[in-house]
Amino acid sequence: MLDLEHCYGIKKLKADLDFSKKSAIAIYAPNGAMKSSLAKTFQDIADEENSGDRIFKDRINKRVVTDEKGTALPPESVMVVLPYEEAFGHSEKTSTLLVNSKLREEYEKLNLGFEDARQRLLAALKQHTGSKKDLGREISSTFTQGEDQFYKALLRVQDELLKQKTAPFATVRYDVIFDDNFLALLDNADVKASIENYIKQYNQLIGKSTYFRKGRFTYYNASEIAKNLADNGFFKAKHSINLNSGAKLEITTEKQLKELVEKEKEAISNDPDLRKKFAAVEKLITKNVNVRQFETYLTDNEDLLPHLANMPAFKEEVWKNYLFAFLDLYKDVIERYQAAEKRRGEIEQRLQKNGRSGRT
Repeated sequence: MLDLEHCYGIKKLKADLDFSKKSAIAIYAPNGAMKSSLAKTFQDIADEENSGDRIFKDRINKRVVTDEKGTALPPESVMVVLPYEEAFGHSEKTSTLLVNSKLREEYEKLNLGFEDARQRLLAALKQHTGSKKDLGREISSTFTQGEDQFYKALLRVQDELLKQKTAPFATVRYDVIFDDNFLALLDNADVKASIENYIKQYNQLIGKSTYFRKGRFTYYNASEIAKNLADNGFFKAKHSINLNSGAKLEITTEKQLKELVEKEKEAISNDPDLRKKFAAVEKLITKNVNVRQFETYLTDNEDLLPHLANMPAFKEEVWKNYLFAFLDLYKDVIERYQAAEKRRGEIEQRLQKNGRSGRT
């Protein structure tokens, strides 16, 4: 019987494994599903060490592993064979690692290095978003075709993240916006038509705005600029900015810029026709009890509505914003993974060379 809580990322696992009719049981699970954490927990039993959580070390741990009589497994009855190439893929050459203790130790350190970095990033994202989903799988499926391509997904957006300057969607509540019930509702023809009508009117108003420009300079951009300039002492140093709307308008304080942004926003959001179209969207959403939470959230975050026309693209933007908010942790994962990949190649070349010369 297994009864585990907070063992190296395993939040809770309780299961009975029946060996009465079989001598072996295989446990299959995708990458990121805590197989390595389960192996590490059993290794602790073999080593007579306590288990725990690598990231949240103050969490109360539970580890009960017993036989059919309820007796705890003795350490000498447990043997763990670690998958040394789990993150890299398998090849004949890597079997040499099983008999080469020096290379085996190096591989273990490489794997542990970027796996710990991965766990730190995911823990920070979990706390930031408050999401109950498997974020490793969410990131993978957002940027790749599968749910077990976490590192490939991070590498896919590396150039974009390093060029990114702001993160206006970093505070979006992930489980509310990307709730399965709400995503299903967006496929409803009436809801889709109402959102499209709202977006059309919204874009027309943005096009008539004195300062905002669709896709170029929105009030998200303006608000971020105001905050960044103020945080870096721009206005305190007596600098100013000029906004061009036919005649130049000089802004000398953060307050002036914020007030201008709010005035422009109100001119758009209070437009009677836009209000009518928003009410139509809101009415359709409130009919579905499963998405009432989103209706409340949308009322306070109406600026998100234009992005709902293309949810896959919006999901990518949200995740890039989340990752940008923890850019140092993201870079740490990427750097450790790429360094391990490089070293893996060097070791495989060495194994190939040794194989040709007849040495191990």
